[in-house]
Parts: sequence; structure tokens; C-alpha cells
Amino acid sequence: MGARGRVAETPRERLRMRIVEASRVKGRVAAPPSKSHTVRAVLLAGLAEGRSVLVRPSRCEDALAALDLARTLGARVEEQGEEMALTGGPSSAGGVFECGESGFCLRAGTALAALFDSECTVTGRGSLMSRPVGPVETPLRALGARCETAGGLPPVSVRGPLRGGVAEVDGSHGSQFLSGLLMALPLCPGDSRVRVEGLRSGPYVRMTLACIEAFGGRVEHEADLSRFRIRGGQRYRATRVEVEGDWSGASFLLVAGAVAGEAEVTGLDPGSLQPDRAVLSALSDAGAEITWGSEALRVRRGDLRAFDFDLTDCPDLFPPLAVLACACAGTSVLKGVGRLRTKESDRAAALVSELGRLGGRLRLDGDRMVIRGGPLWGGEVDSGGDHRIAMAGAVAGLLCPNGAAVVGEACVAKSYPGFFDDLDSIRMES
Repeated sequence: MGARGRVAETPRERLRMRIVEASRVKGRVAAPPSKSHTVRAVLLAGLAEGRSVLVRPSRCEDALAALDLARTLGARVEEQGEEMALTGGPSSAGGVFECGESGFCLRAGTALAALFDSECTVTGRGSLMSRPVGPVETPLRALGARCETAGGLPPVSVRGPLRGGVAEVDGSHGSQFLSGLLMALPLCPGDSRVRVEGLRSGPYVRMTLACIEAFGGRVEHEADLSRFRIRGGQRYRATRVEVEGDWSGASFLLVAGAVAGEAEVTGLDPGSLQPDRAVLSALSDAGAEITWGSEALRVRRGDLRAFDFDLTDCPDLFPPLAVLACACAGTSVLKGVGRLRTKESDRAAALVSELGRLGGRLRLDGDRMVIRGGPLWGGEVDSGGDHRIAMAGAVAGLLCPNGAAVVGEACVAKSYPGFFDDLDSIRMES
């Protein structure tokens, strides 16, 4: 059994196939709720005193995993239509922190589990169990907790409480553990200082800091996020959170508009801290026509040309932008491939393989993905259980005269359960 109300993906679901036929797109669709915003707000609401309300939160699998963690932290959860109420409060926690297949919940949850003076096991299921936790043991020990991993992999055994102090965090593996640590440290009895080396995905840390502030917490930091100062003895206050639209999920719809016609997406904040807002810069570089209206963002196909883009801070954009590059004249280069090695799959290799099966011309060159634009023909895309590979294959299918058969379509529920319905809603009959 996975997170509450779900079971692990069955063999039948892994083999279920969705056919996407060649077609143009035109229409308007609402952006899905932000997964990244939802999981941060859910965990902070679980730590806050009082009743918090989240408006239009994501109900994707990773968000449901965050809800399970909030319940483990002692929160009560009420569903109220498009709103979700979480009542937090004191808890002794302990036991099992079940994270489903959410990398954020695993790494951030490890830091949160260390708040409690009881034995905790932080674990998950599926591909998460083979994904490195990252260097979490040394900083947690420096701050007063005991922590052991299974050779760098989950499950993680943690016993607190964190007391505060001085720690160094290796940020080269990503920012998820750092985000969890920054959520936890304001609740410690003592003050803390954290030094970060080689931080990647800094924009996600800024999202975390904004969420902490929304719940009444305060974290001081250098402009480059290399050093943090956290006063202990703080308390989080319940609040009301309007969850943003998700730039990561919407990027597939925007790319669909850029390569196959025109798409309008509502509910996206042009000033969002979400790093995947960078998709707009890539679309502009590639020659897509972009218009902000009073209600929606519109992307229309233009004279598409090759582009170079660094995705080190926004690796989730690799799949949609790889599809975009396939539709561009010339050779495009996407940088930051190293960030993809420990995703739900070896996402870089999967993109080269699966888009290649449709006729794409992709290759890896060190930390770069090199993509030569040209016609796609169609075929079968094996998602391998990776939600973003499935969505990339579906958008690529719009360009394939023979269509694309996406195997394992159910995996999109991890981040964007309504993806295929939304894509179908803007597809035009051939």
C-alpha cells in the first residue's frame, strides 16, 4: 500500500497505452495547480499551530504523499471542494514517514523527522527506493540528530531532536534536503547557521523561503543562498494559501502550442518564483509567438529555430524542451544533463531513446543534450514509469504522421493527473 487512498502502480497500469494522433492544437485550458507550491504549503501547515486553508491545491500523487507526511506530523486534514484545511499542532511524531515516490518528501521529510525525540523511518516505494537520498547524515548529526541511510539510499533512520548549531550542506545534489532543513530549523530550541556549497536549483530554495515567510517564519540568508542564519524558538502560524498554477506541468501545453498550433493557458503567475517559468525564455529563443492577455498566456507556433538553453536550475524542463527542439530548424543544445541522472528514470537516456523511437535525432555529449531538428514519424514511447517522459511522448505525438503510443500513461498522476484530458481538450480533429 502506498500513500493514503492509493496502491502502487500495477503491472496492468504500467502497460496501459494512450494513442496520441497527429493533430493541431487550439484552445484554452487552466494550468494544473503547482505541485511544488502545494507540497511546501502542506508540510508547513502540518507544522503550524492552528487551521490553515489551501485553495486549489494539487491532488497529484506527490501532493498526496505530502499530505501523508503532514498527518504523520500530527495534522488533521479536511477536504472542502476546491479547498483543503489542515489543522496542525504539537506532535511527538515517530514511526514511519511514508513518502510514496516523492523525492521532495523523502529528502525534506528526513529533515522534518529529525525534529522529534523518537525513532523515525523515512521511506518510499517504487523508483524512489533506488534514488540517492544525498548527503544528509553529516549535517543532521552536526545539528543534534542521529541519521543513517542504507548506503546512501532509502530507507533513512532518523532520531532527533534537532537542537540547532552549525552545519554544512552539499547542494550539488539538489535543494530538496536543504528546503526541508530550512523548514525545520526555525522550530529548534537553538539558533542555527548553515553553509551551502555548490547549490543547484536555487530557485526552488527561494520558493521554500517564500512559503516559510507566509507561515510566519524568518530565515536570514546571503543573496546567493550560500549562507543561512536561523533564529530558534520560532512558531509557524496558520494561514490561507492560494496555490499557484504549475509552470512545470503547463510547459507541456505551452510547447504543444508552439509546435502544433496555438494554446492558451490560464492561472499562471508571470511573477512566480517557480524556476520552470524559464520555459518562456526558451520558447522565445526558439521563435514561438508569446502573448500575455488579461486572462491567459497564449503561445502560438512561429518560425521555429534552434536554440541553446541552460537547464541546470530547472531540469524538469528537459522533456518539453527536447520536444520543442525536435520541431526547430537546426541543432539545439540543452545544458545541465547531469541533473537528470537520479530522476524517476535516467531521464536523459530515456529522452534520447524514446524520442529517438519516434524519429528524433538526439544525443548526449557530456553535460549537454544535442538535438537536431527534423520530422518525427511516430511509434511507441515507453514511459518507464516516468511521468515527464509520458507527457513528452504525448506532445511529440502531435507531430507524428503515424501518431505516438505512450506506454504506461497512468504515471502522469505523479504530477499532473489531468494531463491527457487537458491535452485532448485543445486537440483539433484531423
